[in-house]
Amino acid sequence: MILRKEVVRRILRVMVGLFVLGSAPAQAAGDPPALAASRANPALEVAAHAEYLLDASDSLRYQDIIHGRLPFQRHTRNSFQFSFKKATLWFKCRIAAPHSDKTAELSNRRLFLVFDNAALGSITLWVPVVKDGVPGALELAGGWQQDKKSGEFPFLYPTFLLPGNIDDSRPVIVRVATPFSLQFRATLYTVDAFRENSFILFLIIGFCTGILVAMLLYNLVLYLFLHDKHYLYYILYVSFLLVWQCVLFGLFGYFWPSIGALLMTHIAVFASGMMLFAITFAIVFLDTTKTAPRHDIGLKILAACMLILILLSVLRQLWIANLLAYLIGQIVTIVLFTSAVSSLRSGFKPAMFYLIAVGVLLGSAVIFLFKFYGLIPNNTFTMHIMIFGSAAESILLSFALGNRFRILQQEETTLRENEKVLQAISVTDELTGLFNRRFLNASLVKKIAAARRSSTRLSLLMIDVDHFKNFNDTYGHPEGDKALAALGRLLTGTLREEDIACRYGGEEFVTILHNADRKAALEAAERIRSGFEQIIFTPGGGKTIHLTVSIGAAELLPEESPERLLFRADQALYQAKQTGRNRICSA
Repeated sequence: MILRKEVVRRILRVMVGLFVLGSAPAQAAGDPPALAASRANPALEVAAHAEYLLDASDSLRYQDIIHGRLPFQRHTRNSFQFSFKKATLWFKCRIAAPHSDKTAELSNRRLFLVFDNAALGSITLWVPVVKDGVPGALELAGGWQQDKKSGEFPFLYPTFLLPGNIDDSRPVIVRVATPFSLQFRATLYTVDAFRENSFILFLIIGFCTGILVAMLLYNLVLYLFLHDKHYLYYILYVSFLLVWQCVLFGLFGYFWPSIGALLMTHIAVFASGMMLFAITFAIVFLDTTKTAPRHDIGLKILAACMLILILLSVLRQLWIANLLAYLIGQIVTIVLFTSAVSSLRSGFKPAMFYLIAVGVLLGSAVIFLFKFYGLIPNNTFTMHIMIFGSAAESILLSFALGNRFRILQQEETTLRENEKVLQAISVTDELTGLFNRRFLNASLVKKIAAARRSSTRLSLLMIDVDHFKNFNDTYGHPEGDKALAALGRLLTGTLREEDIACRYGGEEFVTILHNADRKAALEAAERIRSGFEQIIFTPGGGKTIHLTVSIGAAELLPEESPERLLFRADQALYQAKQTGRNRICSA
């Protein structure tokens, strides 16, 4: 009987033991181990070890989390980031305090919890602690939308210094809410690791923003000198890009929290404004109406979409404005790239540097968007790839502007040279190489005005080849042309550089003699007459012929018009012909 009772007691003990082992330890077996940052592991990603819950109605509170049986989830893969839709995110994770080492500095016995996205609106941490042997919870609040007194450590991103008396038997509860659709990492750092990471982060952002500021100021100076609208649109684009990046990475919030919160509210305005002026710059730089007309229509439609996004942001539709900005931003980058390709294919050479610049930005945007959709890890490189790409693009676009300016200068120089050639052709007689009658009429007016201003003399010679019609009819037009060309060469070689020789029409020529009175005009006329008389022409048949010219000279009289001066010279020429030809007469 006693033996039977002992057996029953042992069976009951085993059942109780199995119940205890099957209940309490079973819950512990499902919990991940507490995160313990140390010198060996100075930076630990929280997401891979945490359980999370999306509260779409934003109705849960801290008491609900610690007392309720809520459907928290674990990431199905080794994820290092949390993702947002339009919901409040709760997550929990046990964190162990650093091992107490008497040789370690007191500061290294604390941990930093860093959320690497400055756009997170409201973050609240309930950190389990033990004070004087009594368990409790320390509440820390942060984020640009946080109404409570901030418990953040001053940094670019939301950062919290965890207490040294943290209780690792209970999880840290975190509530995150934001009006945007985004991703972020929560990373646990030792003090030394945080210092190293923050130094690298400040170095990256400072270097890239420094490049953007330098490009902005450089092109602003060029715009002030050149007043070229291309530089203006580039300046506006880089300005919005710079503000967008500084807000996105928390620079304004770090130095001026109130201004940072205001700018963060309208971050979609800066993102949309950046894309708007990127589109405008592309339209004017690539001249898409001519070089890529199909893309021009698409770019203008996208520009209108940017204005709508700005309006949505002003109306405080932040979630939809931010989401559409990301989605349309993908389309904008692709259309800019294909527009540059189309423009380059049409023969617009300045599009080459622009294509390279947008290609760099497109590659950065692809990596950033892959990170946004969780296709690649969210790490320091992918998180900041856009600022790297933006800095590189700003430099390349500046090169593109300089290259465009150089090419346009070359084209303008070529056009001017061609214009001079065409102008010379339009005022030059093709046969003799002298100026034509059109040039004479304009030049005579200018020369007379200049002579009167400087109180100098001016004379005119009108020259006609004697019996030219008979010579032309007898030996043919080719031989007549040779005679006229010979007279043209004689005039060019006889007259001074400041004098002007023109073919007036047919076999008649007119010369304007600068700073020459009647005597000087007659001397020049004699050199022409005697020089032409000595030229030997061989029109054919072994025959040699000498041709002569008759010349009429006239000196400019006070208050005389150009027409009157020409008339008097013509009258003098008529007198020379009537009195025997091969002679000079003056009026």
